[in-house]
Amino acid sequence: MKTIYHGFLPQHTASTHRVFAIVDHGGGETVEALATFPTAERADTIADLLNLMTVGHPPELTRDRLLAALDAEPGPVRASVTSILDDLDTNTHALAVHLRRRATAGFTSFPVTGCPTNGCDTCTTCGEGCLDCAACDSGDCGTCLPPVITPRTALLLHVAAEILSDEITEALEDPDGWEEFLPPFFRHLSPIAVGRFRTAFLDLAADLAHGAEPHPRTNAEEMALHLMTDRASVELEIGAFDDDLKQLPDSTADYDWDIILQALFQDSDYAMLMTNPGKLHAKTIASLFEPFDDMPERPYAASF
Repeated sequence: MKTIYHGFLPQHTASTHRVFAIVDHGGGETVEALATFPTAERADTIADLLNLMTVGHPPELTRDRLLAALDAEPGPVRASVTSILDDLDTNTHALAVHLRRRATAGFTSFPVTGCPTNGCDTCTTCGEGCLDCAACDSGDCGTCLPPVITPRTALLLHVAAEILSDEITEALEDPDGWEEFLPPFFRHLSPIAVGRFRTAFLDLAADLAHGAEPHPRTNAEEMALHLMTDRASVELEIGAFDDDLKQLPDSTADYDWDIILQALFQDSDYAMLMTNPGKLHAKTIASLFEPFDDMPERPYAASF
């Protein structure tokens, strides 16, 4: 039987920082030490990138990022990690999908800056990102355009999608609660239609977990993403996920909910329906789930 790698976990003690592989050689899952690293940060980085490699359709350049991160490691460590990469490319089991570290790894693949690697003529600190650059912060630079989705923005949007999908599940059992967090017309929808909206949240969450911008494929997904930005803003204000956010790099472009609505949406036609208090026509409901012609299908299924 082909060796299957199901996921990777870092383990830290006061003196050692190791990455362990959850692997099946044909007789069931076992945990094996893969490599030892000099710092917790370097072990975490390698584990995160390996987890991205295990789930299929990883963010672009994930393999290149992993090889670049290994450049700082000694030869035996590089050899140990690179020897398993070909097995990861065909892994379809992906225990890592169910690990919170897997989602975090997806979030870290989003950029924190739009600055070119070698800098530009306007900015002076592009190589280090926009946080300390006055030109980027003021919007005076036309080269270093801010990213739409940053790691911290992605985490909060993902959290919002999970919360809203769970609330929809609960609302199916208690219809009176729908109007508290969903558009008014939801209370007139059939359970099947409500379930399809739940899928919209899960599909957008899958985009974020795979390190892909959550471009809506339908009007229903546009509504879902709009609701996700609203809930993410609330969760940011509450601060319940501050500890998780601190584990991700910050950016001057964090939490720009308005730019998400402008940059990722086809148009704002859906907005009128968001406040519709009555029952929608059956054809209108069906149209909400019709795929946009100019958007490709997702290459992965909803995983969260």
